[in-house]
Parts: sequence; structure tokens; C-alpha cells
Amino acid sequence: MKKITGGIMGLGLILAVTAGCSQQSPKGTGVIKKEDMDLSVKPGNNFFEYSNGTWMKNTPIPEDRSRYGAFDILAENANEAIHDLLEEAAKTKDAKEGSNLKKIQDFYATGMDTAKINAVGIKPLLPEFAKIDAIQNKEDLLKSLVHLHKMGVGAFFGVGVEQDMKNSDINRMYLSQAGLSLPDRDYYTNDDENSTKIRAEYIKHLTKMYELIGDEEAVAAKKADKIMALETRMAHAFNTRLENRDYTKLYNPKTLDEMAKAYPNFNWKEYFKDLGADIKTFVVLTQPKYMEELNRILGENNLESIKLYLNWKVLDESASYVNKEIADQNFAFFGTVLSGTKVQKPRWRRMSSATGSVLGEAVGQLYVEKYFPAESKERMIKLVSNLKKALHSRIEKLDWMSDSTRKQALIKLDAFGVKIGYPDKWKDYSKLEVGTDSYVQNIGRAGVFAFNKNLEDLGKPVDTQRWGMTPQTVNAYYNPMLNEIVFPAAILQPPFFYKDGDDAVNYGAIGVVIGHEMTHGFDDSGRRFDKDGNMRDWWTSEDAKKFKARTQKLVDEFDSFEVIDGMHVNGKLTLGENIADYGGLTVSMEAYKMALNGKKPKDIDGFTYMQRFYLAYAKVWRGNIRDKALKRNLKEDVHSPGKYRVNGGLFNIPEFYTAFGITEKDSLYRTEEQRAKIW
Repeated sequence: MKKITGGIMGLGLILAVTAGCSQQSPKGTGVIKKEDMDLSVKPGNNFFEYSNGTWMKNTPIPEDRSRYGAFDILAENANEAIHDLLEEAAKTKDAKEGSNLKKIQDFYATGMDTAKINAVGIKPLLPEFAKIDAIQNKEDLLKSLVHLHKMGVGAFFGVGVEQDMKNSDINRMYLSQAGLSLPDRDYYTNDDENSTKIRAEYIKHLTKMYELIGDEEAVAAKKADKIMALETRMAHAFNTRLENRDYTKLYNPKTLDEMAKAYPNFNWKEYFKDLGADIKTFVVLTQPKYMEELNRILGENNLESIKLYLNWKVLDESASYVNKEIADQNFAFFGTVLSGTKVQKPRWRRMSSATGSVLGEAVGQLYVEKYFPAESKERMIKLVSNLKKALHSRIEKLDWMSDSTRKQALIKLDAFGVKIGYPDKWKDYSKLEVGTDSYVQNIGRAGVFAFNKNLEDLGKPVDTQRWGMTPQTVNAYYNPMLNEIVFPAAILQPPFFYKDGDDAVNYGAIGVVIGHEMTHGFDDSGRRFDKDGNMRDWWTSEDAKKFKARTQKLVDEFDSFEVIDGMHVNGKLTLGENIADYGGLTVSMEAYKMALNGKKPKDIDGFTYMQRFYLAYAKVWRGNIRDKALKRNLKEDVHSPGKYRVNGGLFNIPEFYTAFGITEKDSLYRTEEQRAKIW
């Protein structure tokens, strides 16, 4: 079952890179490799191909991947490291019952025992189907939703505890739109050729799944049509991803009395009581439009369709954890049809990921002890400090920002928290039950544990030391409500930092994306939160207008990129990430210049230090992606494809033009008037 969260903690989460700061040195030969480049391409016509073209031609996508690039390779390495740790743990005898080690052993073992998984099949799901089939009225439906939500099954709506966006010291209950099986509402609502094909394939998938659990084809087809009809109705009331980027419209507090009046077809007071949630003040609704439609759906009392939908959600969200036939069909649709992946990853890779997710910090503790050197943290602290100084300097010099907004911006920057490597206090898994009965039951128990752990926070002060990612996660993020940047241990290694690399490479790779994470605090969404993480408007109206006008140039630029089959980058959807890329490039270059202190490093492998800076940035985003996955990302992802993060962001940077002699004769050349000038 899939874990349900409050649905708001997505702001600023981004793939990023971080690591320590090296000393200026002529070392680093071979980091920027000419044999990976395509020197026949002019840098000003396609810098992505110029930097990475030969590597991309010589690096096929593995059959078990939909994409393959720098991030994927590093994640693959981390996964292999976790696998080694899990295999070592499995060999440990006499692990104490109830210990993290014992839980890791048992969870991993049940996931690897394919013979037992296939023998058990869907038997553990049958009691859940029976409970749903027994629903006779609204009261029964309410109790069923309470049960399913506690298990982590995302039926009809999401519920979870998060920081109050306007009072960041305390945790509140949030309700959000949820419950669709396709990954985006547009797949249900759009009439383009790709969406139409996916809908047709989804109905085939639904039908096949019901056949696999025993229905005749005609019966299964009728069920598929009914589920599709209900999910489509839900989807039409969902916010778009772009609408969900406006956080000012996602904060809609309502008392339980107000909810009872606004949405009378569901007993919200009883629901939260049965959930174990003591709502003393209010609940925050993130998408009221959807809640209105859900109220209408529940008011029609069409229990047959509702029960069928709930039955499907249990099957759909458990499909990866049961017998091979069902898991294979689930992959055939979500892996192959949606993303173009040809085969599933090996079982050991999937179970390493799953164990590292469910027992994240317990596994992370093992990972840090073996793979994360203490000196990396110290080096990282120094580099982050340099980037903060550089951003501080640039904000002080902005000619478009007023003194009052500038003052608040600098206060916010100075208040940035920084977390590096791993938590100071590890997560407590003592209440997580892990058995040896079946893998899918362990997944269900993990869902219950995660839900209860989250619910414990309701009404309590926010734990500012908690991490939103595990140490073994190859990623990084900015959290606007804690006003912090976070860099897990697994990302602190090549290709983002080279201990023998020169500063140009390190600043161009990890430096840029550290600056990127910092800039998230001042992008079109992050800027809405103050130094304490509270959502309030601390900008003057005139500064906000100037900022919007400058960022609109990025919208226009990225909108112009046609990627595949007439599909373009969505400049508005990806704006926050594109602003952060631009900020990362400008801030890291500023920090690099400060570190040079007037010195001019020697050329390495035929490239100047300025060229190496930008080549290192381009190398980070190298990668190949399947057409289906690319189309999916254009619809779902707030990040631009890697090619356009390179060919887009760089062509707003004056130093880049100078470094590679780019002129108006080059196809990606942008005039002074076209270039974004923000940070």
C-alpha cells in the first residue's frame, strides 16, 4: 500500500548535488573528458550535445530503466551499497527480537522470498475485499475509509499532518485531493493523442487485473468502465499541477462545524474521531473545489461504484507486492505503457529500495557508518558558507529590489538552516511491526506505522531536527516552512564533487546546485514564506511586479523549447526550478570568483577555468530518456528535462557567452533584452 501524506510538502523539492570544497589546484585531469563530448557541435547551437553528445551515444538506457544519466548512475551505486549492507545484515545471527537489525532482516527476507509470495498470492487482500463488500451504508463507508487510510491506501482523499503554513511552529491536519490511479489528472481530462491512448490502455489494464483475480472477461470489462468513470469524474475536479504551485490558494482552514456545513454528505467529525485525530482548531483544505465534488459523489450514495472503486484501490496499491502475474501486469502498464521501460529491475534492486524506504533511517544509519566520511560534512559546511556569502553579496547589489524587501531577504538568507549527511537523532522504529508471514502484510503494517507516526505530530510543536529524506537518498531539497537546505549523504560524491578535481569543476557542479537550493527560498513559490517559514507577503507590490516581469523571460524561453511530437516544456510549471537553476549558476560563479581572489587558474585538458565551470554543470545533467518517459515528465515534472536545464539556463549568463565565444550567429543566442536578470 502506498503511504498517504498531507499533500503540501512538495515545495522546492529538487534533484540537486552537493559535496565538499576542494582547494584550488591544477589536479583533476580527466574529469572533463573530450571523448565524452561532441566537438563537432558548436557550443552556442547546442551546449548539451557539445558537452555530452558522445557519452550519450555510447551510453544506452538499460532495459530496466526509463532513463539513464548522472543521477541514475549515482542512485544505482547507492542501491548497490544498500544491497551489500542488507546481505551483511541477513547473515548476522541472533539479531535481537524487536531490534532494527531484526526488522531489516525480516522485511528484506519476506520481500526476497518469491516462492512464498507467489504461493500466498492475494490471500492477504481477501479480508480487505470482504470488508469493502460488506459496506451497506454511509456509516460503514466512513469506517472503511478510516481503515484504508490508516493502512496508507489513498482512496478518495489524502489526510496527513504537516506544518501550519501560516504558523510554522505547530502541526495541523491537512486534507488534499487524492485517489486517482493514473499519475496525473490530465491523463483523464485531456483529448490529445497521448492521453487518449493511455486511457485506452488503462482500461485494458483494469480489465486484465480483474481477470487475474478470477473475474470473467465481460465482468472485468464492466468493472473497468465503472472505475474509469468514477476516477474521471474525480479528475475533472482536481487542481492541475500548475494550480498546485500557488500555495496561497492551498491554505483553506475550516473548523469541523464549517466542514459539516460545507460538505454534509460525509460525517467529518466522526471520521476524525475514528481516525484518532483530536481536531481542536481547524483542518486545512488544500483543494476545496475537489472536496465539493467529493461531497456530491458521496451524497449520491452509489455504493456499488464506490465499493468497486475502493476494492480497486486496495488491489492497485498492493499489486507490486503480491504474486508474479499481478506484479508483472502492474509493471506492464505503469512501467512499460507509461514510461517505456522494457523489463523490471532485478528483485534485489527493488527490495533494496523498498527496505531502504520502509526502514529508511535504520538502513541509513548502517549506510552512514560505512560510506560517509566525517570530513565530507566539514568540507560541505565550508562550501555552503561560501555560497551563502555570494548570494548575500548579490542580493545587496540588486538594482531592481527596494531596500525594505532587500532587508527582509537578507534576514531570511541569514536564517537559513543547513542539514548535511544524516540526522543528529535517528528515527524510532520500535512501534513498527515486521513479521515473516508475507511481504504484502509487512507493507500494510509499514503503512499503518507511517500513518500513526505522522498522526502523533498533530497539534504538537514542529520537530525542526527531522529530515524529509533518508541519508541514502540521492537528492537534496529546500524546505520553505523550516527555511532550510538539506543534503543527504548519498549525494555527496562524484559526479558532483571530486576530491582531486579543481575548484572550477566543483563549483560548476555541486556549487551550482547548492546555490540552486538556496535560490528556492526566493523563487516564485519560496519567496512567499518568511525567515520563520510562515507564508506571508514580505515583498513590496512594486518589487513583486519587477520580479514577475524578470521571471517571465524564463517562462517565455522555456515555453519555446519543443521537446518531442509537438510537446513543449511548460515554462510556468517549471518556473521555480528554472529560477533556481539560474540562481545557482549566478551565485556559484560569484562564489568561485570570490574564492579565486583575482587569480587566474591554468587551463586543464585544453579548457579554461571558466569553460570547466560550465562543462561541469552540463555534465551533471547528461542522460538519455525513453520517449514515453519524456512525454510523461513533460506533463508531470516541475523540472525541465536535463537538456533544457543546460540549453536554457546557461544562455542567460553573460560569463557563459564570454567563456565560449558565443555570438548572435549561434542558434541559442539570446539578446540582452531576452535574457533573464534576476539574482
